[in-house]
Formats: sequence, C-alpha cells, structure tokens
Amino acid sequence: MEEKDYRLVLVGNMQVGFIGLKGIFEGLKGQRKIPEADLKQMLVERAGKRNYIPNSVKEEYKKALFREFRKFLGEKVDEGRSEFLEVTIVGPGCYSCDKLEKDAMTVLSESGIQANLNHISDRKLMVQQGFMVTPVLVINGKVKSKGTLPSKSMIKKWLEEKKDDDPQSHSKL
Repeated sequence: MEEKDYRLVLVGNMQVGFIGLKGIFEGLKGQRKIPEADLKQMLVERAGKRNYIPNSVKEEYKKALFREFRKFLGEKVDEGRSEFLEVTIVGPGCYSCDKLEKDAMTVLSESGIQANLNHISDRKLMVQQGFMVTPVLVINGKVKSKGTLPSKSMIKKWLEEKKDDDPQSHSKL
C-alpha cells in the first residue's frame, strides 16, 4: 500500500492539507537556478493537479508552497505565522480525543483567544508525525500533553502562555 504524502501548510491564516508535496519537492530540488517567480508558479501548478487551489488566493498559496519547498531543502525560513495560535488535537476520534477537542474549543470560546483549531484523526498521518499515544495536544508546534486528558484550566494556562510568546519562534506540526 502506498504511503500517504500529506502535509499541513500554513496558507495565510489557515492550515491547508496538501497531498503529494514530497514528490513535487523531490522533482524540483535540482532546479535551484530557476527564477523564484517561475518556481512559485511551477509549485502551484504541480500542487494544483492533486489539490484544490482557489484562483482568488493563488498568490498566498505560491508564498506558502515556496516557503515549504525552502524548508524541504533545509533552508532557514520565516514560518509566516499570524496572530492566531495553532492548536492541534491528534487522535483517532476516540472519547478522550473528542473530549480534548471539545474542552479546547470551550476554553478558546470562554477566553476569547484567537486560534486555528485542527483535529488530525488520520492514523497514518499520526504515525508519520510520530504520535503513537493519543490524545495529543499541540500548541504552535509544541506538544503540551500526550496520552492524557488535561484539565480545562491547564489548557487555558498553556494557551495564555503561548498567546504571549513570539509566534515566529515556533516550529510547525
């Protein structure tokens, strides 16, 4: 069975899932002499063969895909983070995983903290990311809890800590 090549990419203020980027990046890694504008166009065209890319935000996608390509090449890049926190729940949809997602939503609603909330439930993607025990709570790329269900007060504490951090200093999931 073919391994899924799925990656979450920050496009503007939201994370977008892409299929097939590794193959695209592998195919273009020897093309470093191509002008940046042409390379961005090639990335969008190739990614658009397997992924939906709306014309209205194509420029944002070009920037995001180029940033991911540069990371793939091992170059240091600006993550392009917004004022929103990125909160990710990782788990297959079991009771604990769904409860963690619900608790995180409740804390975000009650506190007014702005965040993008994602729930990754694809088992192959979880293994690819190295998560064997669930539920997992990730805030701005940092694992805050794994295999336990943290209290709402602990979730709030972690969110408030990250809200005050410099968002440019975090890695992505």
